[in-house]
Amino acid sequence: MQPELHVSPNIYMKPFPRFDRPMVIGYIGLENLKYARRLCNDRVIFDLNLHLDKVIRKPEDLDVKLKDLLQFLLEHERRLNFSLETTLDKAKFFCYRGLMTCVACTPYENREPWKIVAILFKGAIYLCARDTEEKLNRKRNMTERDKQFTSWGYKFEQYILSDEPDSEPNPNVPVDENEEFSLVFTTKLNRHTIVYGAEMDGIRCDKEDVSKPPLELGPEAIVKYLSTKEFIELKTNRHIENHRQETSFRRFKSKKWWCQSFLAGIDTIFCGYRDDDGIVEEVKMWQIKDLAKMSQKFWKPDVCFNFLDNFLIYVKRCLAREIKRKHGEKALNNIQELPMISLLFEWAPGMPVQVARNYSHDDDPILMPWFTDNYGKVAK
Repeated sequence: MQPELHVSPNIYMKPFPRFDRPMVIGYIGLENLKYARRLCNDRVIFDLNLHLDKVIRKPEDLDVKLKDLLQFLLEHERRLNFSLETTLDKAKFFCYRGLMTCVACTPYENREPWKIVAILFKGAIYLCARDTEEKLNRKRNMTERDKQFTSWGYKFEQYILSDEPDSEPNPNVPVDENEEFSLVFTTKLNRHTIVYGAEMDGIRCDKEDVSKPPLELGPEAIVKYLSTKEFIELKTNRHIENHRQETSFRRFKSKKWWCQSFLAGIDTIFCGYRDDDGIVEEVKMWQIKDLAKMSQKFWKPDVCFNFLDNFLIYVKRCLAREIKRKHGEKALNNIQELPMISLLFEWAPGMPVQVARNYSHDDDPILMPWFTDNYGKVAK
């Protein structure tokens, strides 16, 4: 019988686990780095429908898997010089922030199931979210109104962010939803080392003068520059007009906002409050610590991160069982030499997390040959 991981919040009511403040080790899409100059509580009129008919949307069949992160690891392998670990206890996790947010919020989730693939390759564990049937159906059945809601969020960013630290935002051009800038972080959660990519909105320029990154000095100097900057997270939300909407915000949305920001070392969220027609009429700053305080009746940060820690332990234990089954006990001390091992983890509301052995990496490849054939040649 396969082991299970139970999800009830009561199990994880313990002190907040050790979590190091995330450290920037790289970047993806530097040409899309943006800046935020005017950040204060204010009354505004931002029409999120401006040039909506000309928006450049992401392809509907887009399945990025871990492509951008893998390209980053390959391009910066010599600079990062990650060691090839021999045991699961020391194996690094590689993933995206969105996956970590999804897992951390699981003890309080009652609607969205998830599927996550874990791949052991050359002494590291790669985690990749896969679409559930429910999510695939939503993608297939997206209405124009659904697409409009998505585009409104991007348009709000255009009203706040500019291409240069000393220039004004320009919302009078169509939005290209494919333009993304991400930071790559590393952190430790108790005994786990995690490396993850996180899309970032923009650098705050309202507190101090900010210059552009020193492109001519190379990656190390750019990483140092990015490490010293404070980033802002931008959100939109419908005006909260009654108790039911307030409760819904505190129970659901605030949890995800807090997790996303906390995982990227972001302290402040700038929110645009809109009406049903896509007109933002108020902007407001949120400190993420206040989000957690106001919502503690509905969710607790320590439960979220204790569960995330336990999920990573569970992944390692399931991989250990699979290694012993396929390769014997001695292989646990030589994991960097093992052939690729893939496991599928599934969860649905009201159920424990379960692992299935029948995941086929050949049928749904996540680590592509251009990565597996070339990565790991310079590690010590």
